[in-house]
Amino acid sequence: MNSIKKPIVIVGCGFAGINTALSLKKLNPFIPILVIDSQSQFIFKPLLYEVLSDEIRSWEVAPKLDAIFKNSRIIFLKNQLISINFSERSLKFHDQLEINYELLVLCTGSIHNNFSLPGVDENCYFFNNLDDKEKLKLFLNNSVKNKLGNNLAIIGAGPSGVELACKVNDLYDGYFKICIIEKSQEILSNNKIFNREEAEKAIQKRNIKILLNTTVESVSKDGVKVLDDINNSKFVASNCVIWTAGIKPNLPLFSQEVKLVNQRILIDKYLQMKSFPNIFPIGDISIIEGHEDLPVTAQVAMQQGFHVAKNLNLMMRNEELLPFEYQDNGEMISLGIGEASISGLGLTISGKLAFEIRRLIYASKMPILEKTFKSAASWILDKKSFISALIKKK
Repeated sequence: MNSIKKPIVIVGCGFAGINTALSLKKLNPFIPILVIDSQSQFIFKPLLYEVLSDEIRSWEVAPKLDAIFKNSRIIFLKNQLISINFSERSLKFHDQLEINYELLVLCTGSIHNNFSLPGVDENCYFFNNLDDKEKLKLFLNNSVKNKLGNNLAIIGAGPSGVELACKVNDLYDGYFKICIIEKSQEILSNNKIFNREEAEKAIQKRNIKILLNTTVESVSKDGVKVLDDINNSKFVASNCVIWTAGIKPNLPLFSQEVKLVNQRILIDKYLQMKSFPNIFPIGDISIIEGHEDLPVTAQVAMQQGFHVAKNLNLMMRNEELLPFEYQDNGEMISLGIGEASISGLGLTISGKLAFEIRRLIYASKMPILEKTFKSAASWILDKKSFISALIKKK
């Protein structure tokens, strides 16, 4: 395949899609690329918690997609994918738009999973984008201003639940009585031990209550009905319930059956669909055969985006594709205003220094190194404590 008649189509502008597009353009500036997403902004979700707490501004974590692809010769189109017809190699979008593809990168991300529990969609707040952040903060501010009820329940003790609990506590000076509800026997069950231990300390220091081995049955406007570890039914009263208990792939309709594992598209080691090797589903929507335990994180999605760009370029040159190998670069978690925990690549550190290192690392991962990077980097480098701490460590 020395040439293609149609642009390479990338549907989805999260970490996977953006890194595929920009990396491929660097490898081969002459490959035509069309990127499509239902939103006009990229959301750097790992720093969304700092937007809630006013530590950074929203524009720093939500650059416009037009700006990201400006001067790159990558075409961006805003539209919502509805379905894929494999035999006709066609994509159907809203407004009756139809686009044919020769090579397709599918990375439409994830949405919250309500597990079909009654009342979740109607009575919960979520935290996936700027709109969610605005709705939640408006409610919290109004509750404090008008001295409304201060019981707050967070369902799910993964990174999102833990980070939100600590941020909300610090932002409102302990006004809210926060309770985290978790079905497993520990918080951050899929995270590194050091970060889990630091999170436990942060939660205990803030007097945040945790209900472990507790299963949610339903959510109402007044709170959460749960079952404890011995199947006793209880009611957790709450004026605000935040749902962080899980996600599911945001998949379009398919013209024929697709092999799924845990609701995600099964792909091979080259990140291709076995039945349709011209399609590369990556990010939250897919799972690699033989590597089912890979986490659903931005780090994985970014690495897959870089790798698909390499394989697409190899495909253009009729060369053998390379298998994907995940490199674990560690993990970082925010634990309140100005504090974080980092574990990875031989480094374990927590507190204020960890927070500033985390901020700098994330700034370097932003898709455009213009206003966002300069703002974030200068925010850190201006701090004498940060410089001094690094010097002492040498």
